[in-house]
Amino acid sequence: MKTISTSELRSKTGSLVRALENGKPVGLTHRGHRLASIFPVRRTNTISANDPLYRFHRHANAKARPLSDREMDRIIYGG
Repeated sequence: MKTISTSELRSKTGSLVRALENGKPVGLTHRGHRLASIFPVRRTNTISANDPLYRFHRHANAKARPLSDREMDRIIYGG
């Protein structure tokens, strides 16, 4: 873990931000003592609007018969 002091934090904020953007945690010290650990926010997996499973609900119909495995595969994988 990269460590910076509170005085360095003022002059090296850019490098701190870059480290966090790259997913690396940073330790913060004050007068030689460990003060804090700063961790990057975990990014959630976003679902693309083009993902077939995301659009699967469009094929639902309350009065229709259930889809077979073959029909579901065709919808998801094409063909």
